[in-house]
Amino acid sequence: MTHPRLAGGTTAPAHHPSPDMLASYVAGTIRAGFDLVVAAHLDTCARCRREVSRLEKLGGHLISQLDPAVMAEDALTQTLARLEEPLPAMPPQRHGLDQILANARQRWVAPGVWTAKVDTPHAQEDRVFLLRAAPGAKTARHSHAGTELTQVLEGALKDGDIIYRAGDFVELDASHTHHPSVHGDRPCLCLFATEGRLVPTDLVGRIAFAVANV
Repeated sequence: MTHPRLAGGTTAPAHHPSPDMLASYVAGTIRAGFDLVVAAHLDTCARCRREVSRLEKLGGHLISQLDPAVMAEDALTQTLARLEEPLPAMPPQRHGLDQILANARQRWVAPGVWTAKVDTPHAQEDRVFLLRAAPGAKTARHSHAGTELTQVLEGALKDGDIIYRAGDFVELDASHTHHPSVHGDRPCLCLFATEGRLVPTDLVGRIAFAVANV
């Protein structure tokens, strides 16, 4: 697929990850796959990049205040012995955000709507995917098995009375049932990470989400 680029680029995002979400991202405790959505937001949001930098500095300061660990008497001997051990196999190379999104293969779901699974580590039951929808398109009404993160990459998405534009970040939980639609006269492209599969509320949704495997 063509690599998605953010539209516009001059307007700062109006919706951001929660402080807890940014803190878990910095600490490395965020759910696998969800980190990619947060990284996509950071790629466009100077405000959140500054907050991440602040949290990283705070974490470094807290670590520096810890009491030094006492080393074993034979620590040097053990370290030198390990130098003689064969090197472990290198893990598969992780590509950058741009390449991960560019390599996603699209799947037709309905006229004007397609999804593309994103190849990034995540729990087997979770979903990380791109969704592109034509102007006027709506998703089937659904709720969630857990947290759903969305980063709007292009166009605009309307959910109830809120309009999310390119650069905006959406964080929902299992209590939220919605029926978002594309806003405006341009297609909308979003990056999603969901905890478990989407939970449709009608037959149309069950069919559409089965086709899309979301």
